[in-house]
Amino acid sequence: MTVPPPSPDRRRERSAARESAARDADRADARDEKRAQQIWVDGAAPSLPVRASRPEEVVFHLGPTNSGKTYDSLLALARTGSGVYAAPLRQLAHEAYARLSEQLPPGTVGLSTGEEEIDPMAPIVCCTVEKAPMRGEMLVLDESHWVADPDRGHHWARLLLTSDYREMHLISAAEAYLLLKPLVADAKHVTVVNHKRLSRLDVLRAPVRPDAVRPQTLVVAFSRKAVYAVAAELDQHRPGKVGVLYGALPPATRREVIERFTSGELEVLVTTDVIGHGINVPATTVLFAETTKFDGTELRPLRTWETAQIAGRAGRYGLTGHGQVGILIGVTGLKPSSGLLMAGAEVARGDAVSDLPKRAPRLRPELADLGAHEAVDLPEALTRWAAWARAATRDEAMTADDVTTLVMRVQALLPLLRGPLGAAGDLDTVWRLVNLAIDYNPPRRTRWLVLARAALEHAIGLPVPPETVLPDVPVDGTVEEFEQAAAAARDAQTLLRQFPGVGGLTSDDAAWLEEECAESITELLPGAIALQRSGTCSDCGRAIAPWFTTCKPCSFGGPGRGAPRAGTGGRDGGRDHGRNSRPGARSGSRQGRRPSRSGRG
Repeated sequence: MTVPPPSPDRRRERSAARESAARDADRADARDEKRAQQIWVDGAAPSLPVRASRPEEVVFHLGPTNSGKTYDSLLALARTGSGVYAAPLRQLAHEAYARLSEQLPPGTVGLSTGEEEIDPMAPIVCCTVEKAPMRGEMLVLDESHWVADPDRGHHWARLLLTSDYREMHLISAAEAYLLLKPLVADAKHVTVVNHKRLSRLDVLRAPVRPDAVRPQTLVVAFSRKAVYAVAAELDQHRPGKVGVLYGALPPATRREVIERFTSGELEVLVTTDVIGHGINVPATTVLFAETTKFDGTELRPLRTWETAQIAGRAGRYGLTGHGQVGILIGVTGLKPSSGLLMAGAEVARGDAVSDLPKRAPRLRPELADLGAHEAVDLPEALTRWAAWARAATRDEAMTADDVTTLVMRVQALLPLLRGPLGAAGDLDTVWRLVNLAIDYNPPRRTRWLVLARAALEHAIGLPVPPETVLPDVPVDGTVEEFEQAAAAARDAQTLLRQFPGVGGLTSDDAAWLEEECAESITELLPGAIALQRSGTCSDCGRAIAPWFTTCKPCSFGGPGRGAPRAGTGGRDGGRDHGRNSRPGARSGSRQGRRPSRSGRG
């Protein structure tokens, strides 16, 4: 007997019924998930962080730059003889270590920055905030307003909310007091010390041209290319006496540049706003070559608190006389604002209140807060924690940190864990990998994933080529190539401190490579500055910004002008300042050698 095929109407009815059942199932799953999340938020959520014992004393040191806040706090730490100095930058930790080491007996002061350790168990330790112990006699926390920083503020918040110190000294601009006070509200006694600037700070009435820049001057620009462009203009008037300082330089090179400026070997230092984070140099003058910066999202004018932090480097008490600030003109493409400078100088003198962003301190989860049992649970657990934290901090003096990057890193790792690497992907290992302090912004996102995979492969006994973790020293390299190799070496150090032995390497091997790159960069910088001279269109001769090779009409092949030229489509797309041409690159027998396991070639 032949069964007739179902009619089209019957097929459509069945299809509609299946789709309706699927929708109902999806809705039921969504309701169950929402109910589960609410149960977790209401009942099984972690509590806000608290400290085990209340601090006996909290001292706020409030005031503008160059007002003796850090000096007085370090004196208190030296008198106590036991405690921690914590700061956002390795350079500041080094400065405090050097200052205290001069005052106290050998072995009394240690240094811990993640990249280097000197007597880390000494009674007094100078460190970056991420390395600060959670208990001790006294905590001196410099640049405390970093508690509101979107990227690193959670380290400050955790330290202020949960650390057990008998005494705390918090150093900050006065505007941050209301931000910080609730975080130490449990202190038995609070003292506020208001500091005034110790040296006069004057604003120059007239702009300064490159040929009139005097010794002991800091000139400020806000991109690597702008720094080199300005340095090239100034080098024409003070050959060999101009240095550069910016974030991509290895720490050892930055220290070398600062020492050369301090000694007078360099007369002018062109720097980004890295100089504004409490670094002390004998500068009588600060000149702004530009007053706009790209903050990762947009190109915008400086805020007055940013201008004040930089302007305040002029006229450091005990290093120079009174200070002066002004603007530098005469560099094509840069147009600093004198009005913005005057507003920042008022803040630096303590005569006006700054526009420090009113961000709340950041709260970030620990693994114990998440309630996860396996690595695969982490994305959902982090999402649930964020929902709880937003509700729990609604009436608190803090806010939930954005955990999106952590979720993205876990999701990038999970496909690797479905294969043989899953044997090494326990919850604790994955949590340590996703929290490695390695940049996850493009284009360096791939670097983190490569290193994480290498750690997993090493854990299950698979061979990992050393070059996967640590590149060779560049041969005949340019400044930028050495900078990139040094950055890769710092990433490798971060990995190898947590997962030693990957690729048969140790963190000492990575430190060796960074030192080699720093040495090469130090040698190449003078030539790199001299090679950047530009400022005229190579086709028509008109004045242009020094990071371009042709003007806009010529680059687009306008009527009667030169043909389009590659690499001239924008401020960052023209001549690559900071890269040496090959004649200025360094070559030698040391290049290309891979460090041995002991950390030496």
